Amino acid sequence: MKVSKEFKVGLLVVLGLLLLFVGVNFLKGGSLFGEDRIYYTKFSNSQGLQVSNEVQLNGLKIGQVKSVGLHPSYPDTILVSYTIDNKELQIPAGSKIELISSDILGTKALDLKLNQDAVLAYYESGDTLVGSIEQSLEDQINEQILPLKKKTEELIGSVDAIIVSVGAFWDTSAAYTIDESLYEVRDAIGTFAELADNLSILITQETDMVTKILKDVSDVTDNLASKSEEISHTIDNIASISDTLANSDLKGVINETKNTLAGLNDVLAEINTGDGTLGKLIQTDSLHTELIETNQALQDLLSELQANPENFVHFSLLGRKKKGVPLTAAEEKELKEILDEHP
Repeated sequence: MKVSKEFKVGLLVVLGLLLLFVGVNFLKGGSLFGEDRIYYTKFSNSQGLQVSNEVQLNGLKIGQVKSVGLHPSYPDTILVSYTIDNKELQIPAGSKIELISSDILGTKALDLKLNQDAVLAYYESGDTLVGSIEQSLEDQINEQILPLKKKTEELIGSVDAIIVSVGAFWDTSAAYTIDESLYEVRDAIGTFAELADNLSILITQETDMVTKILKDVSDVTDNLASKSEEISHTIDNIASISDTLANSDLKGVINETKNTLAGLNDVLAEINTGDGTLGKLIQTDSLHTELIETNQALQDLLSELQANPENFVHFSLLGRKKKGVPLTAAEEKELKEILDEHP
């Protein structure tokens, strides 16, 4: 069968129109077979988002923008439709779409933020997801630069004020004051130089003394080293004494001492109040009085004995009857000693 040229031309035109439709539909983000899921999100500003821009999940392309236009019910709102190519991807309820810049050149894209909480519901094709706009690079730079700009302006104002102040006080008197200050600084530097020279001379003169002191310190160190065994022995003795004191019943000794002192205090209290024999002896003068009376009686007796010894002692050579109190030889000797002591 012979095909005419008109049929061939018509077939080529139809195939070209079909390919053109498929290509335009693909560039617009549509599927070749129309099976992609479509979702919607509302934004306050499109930020330059274009049809066919990517829809990403963690940097991976999962779809593309299908349309960008005004919301039919809210003219001040941008309505964006986009498709999800991955059929296995389920979008949990509560997930969000963020309008971001995908590169440094500012190419816009949609970033899917999945809800990580455990949910039982998922978005279906045709649902609307909550949208947000990422802060642009320009806004981030402005946020960092504006405070710095403000501080720089304040610094420039302060510098201007300082320059004005310096200019106002920079007259003859100020210059003279500065010259005087420079002279004082020069004098101070000269004084410090003299002090350094004197210090150097002093160090040179005292080098021998320092050497002697260091030698003495070395000798002391050597003596301590030679006496280390004795020091260790002394420390051991101190430790032994400490252990002995720790093991001894100091508490019992202290308690007994306290009890003894308490008893002594009671005895002293009785003596002070005149109770008991010792208290009466100390607090009353009866013993003193009796001793005085006894001494006086003894003195009277001795005086009578000296004056009239025959009334007390009588000796007879002829065997006559003895008068007075008879005494033995020992008693006579003792009485003679008493008379000799009290002439």
